[in-house]
Amino acid sequence: MDAKIVALAGGSGFIGRAIARRLIAAGGLKVRVLTRNPDQARAHLNLPGVEFVNAEIAEPASLKDALQGADTIVDAIQFDGYPVENPSRGLTFERVDYGGTVALIDAAKQAGVKQFIYISGAAADENSTHPAFRTKGRAERAIRESGLTYTIFRPSLVYGPEDKVVNGLARALRYAPVFGVPGTGRQKVQPVLVDDLAACVMLAVSGRGRNGTYDIGGPDLMTFDEMMSIIMDASGHRRPLFHIPEGIMRGVGGILEKLPKPVLSRDAVTFVTADNAANIKPLIDEFGINLTPARVGMAYLAKK
Repeated sequence: MDAKIVALAGGSGFIGRAIARRLIAAGGLKVRVLTRNPDQARAHLNLPGVEFVNAEIAEPASLKDALQGADTIVDAIQFDGYPVENPSRGLTFERVDYGGTVALIDAAKQAGVKQFIYISGAAADENSTHPAFRTKGRAERAIRESGLTYTIFRPSLVYGPEDKVVNGLARALRYAPVFGVPGTGRQKVQPVLVDDLAACVMLAVSGRGRNGTYDIGGPDLMTFDEMMSIIMDASGHRRPLFHIPEGIMRGVGGILEKLPKPVLSRDAVTFVTADNAANIKPLIDEFGINLTPARVGMAYLAKK
């Protein structure tokens, strides 16, 4: 019997690579990474059992061809620079998070793919005023109404040895005498180790969580300040913290978002100062996973 093929959109990204590794380690599966740049993706994820095909969400025909013969599609797409949009390059929540998901749904149905697994976000809400949360909520609705078997995961902050956020914070602590926390520092986060998310995706591919939506975070709900304390302890670089008012950050974001390659925007400020809590009980009940505490999962920072 031929091995089951799992198509992975966004497989060259941080979350996608972790999912690909976990699926290959499980055995009995082939992973097909859909990417705009197969050679570049292969350089970051060169594993037996992984193939790379050229596919672009803006080119529906490429998606349909790339999904031929696949049993499952995992949508883990994020645009470059996320969560800072760059409209001049088409890197927006509307185009990528919503439009990309709808394009993948259509291609999956044409190619005969039966199962759709979506990496959403803990604050997804189609009625939200924030474009990231709103478009992910709309994408979720499109998946539920698609007629495909689906599983939706809503992760809180995802971290791991290859992530940009936690590693970036640790790097800043290493070189800065003090550290500026966005907003009050009291916003809720529930950081989840990327390997735990990947393990749940693998279980979903195997049939767990069918037609369900699951928050996924670590076992510990904490404030941003408390997460910074864990990062400082893990990295060995303890620094005084101060808080940058959200209004000031939004003012700066309003200026920087006009640059050709923006590094901050007003919406990105709202994104990082919003609560990102997760109700993990339904996930644990369905998937039976032991989630990794942040102090354990972030121990790799000592080696950075």
